[in-house]
Amino acid sequence: MSARASSLLTGVAFAAIASSVHAQPASDFFRGRTINLVIGTGEGGGYDFSARLVAQFLPDFIPGKPTVVPRNMPGAGSIAAAEYVYNVAPRDGLTLAIVQPTFLLEKINDRARTYEPEKFTWIARVDQSVVMGVTWHKSPAQSVAEAKQKQVVIAANAAAGTSATIPWALNRMIGTKYKVVLGYSSSAAMGFAIEKGEADALGSTSWDYLETKRDWWDEKKATIPYVITLQRFRKLPDVPTVLELVDNERDRNALKLIASTSTVGRAFMSTPGVPADRVEVLRKAFDDMMKDPKFLAEAERRKLGVDPMGGEELAAIVADVMRQPPDVVARMIEVTKPPL
Repeated sequence: MSARASSLLTGVAFAAIASSVHAQPASDFFRGRTINLVIGTGEGGGYDFSARLVAQFLPDFIPGKPTVVPRNMPGAGSIAAAEYVYNVAPRDGLTLAIVQPTFLLEKINDRARTYEPEKFTWIARVDQSVVMGVTWHKSPAQSVAEAKQKQVVIAANAAAGTSATIPWALNRMIGTKYKVVLGYSSSAAMGFAIEKGEADALGSTSWDYLETKRDWWDEKKATIPYVITLQRFRKLPDVPTVLELVDNERDRNALKLIASTSTVGRAFMSTPGVPADRVEVLRKAFDDMMKDPKFLAEAERRKLGVDPMGGEELAAIVADVMRQPPDVVARMIEVTKPPL
């Protein structure tokens, strides 16, 4: 047999195998297989903890009970993991990933990044990554409206973080008088700053951090003026989102780009091009898992939030964010840059 004929036969054989695997019913496909769970952060921290909880429980809800193996792939704010999943991982449903949702903004700011967020297969969200502003009880302004009349000193970490960019955006959009002081290393450092009177408020901090400060709420030492999310936070239904603070549609859309990262939160995705029946199996597995009493009890024991969102809704949010026109992107960049 000629080399060319042999090569053709080999190609036909591989194509037949691939076709057979692709045609295999999703109810059987996962049996005896391994799902690689890529974690776009290092070990420890909320994203890693949520991913490992999922790795423990998810196999029980997928037909065939495959093994789920977590694998940390930190680097460049989860960009390394996103580019691996998009460009390298097999598109068969055997790769899941959780990455920091700021990778959406990174793509908006740098279109050369080699992934398209709206083309990932979005499976489910386990929890939001809710961040919000905090006003100390001794602040000269106790509301956003009052902050338009009186200067409020804001403790913030870096110029790229929401603890600084949201106050700057509100100053430019609605005329607040927030004075941002940069350089605090963590939420704890910013919290200490308002406790000892160095600052009047926090531009943003996480709900996870605030849950550790029960004395602030029990003793009415602090209030929350806004949440940086697309919809109101279920635990704070009376607190407006930052989108509600502006009355200009272009400004709302600019803030939507920032707030989307909190709403996407701890979401799980797969590669583009996963067969639809396997996507259905994975989405259903997540849905069933997040209703399971044992899963919920273990999440509570580990102090991990559970606030589910389905894959279709996630995909719609991501698509909406990514199709914002250039003038909205330009507005976001304009209002969030440091003042001169």
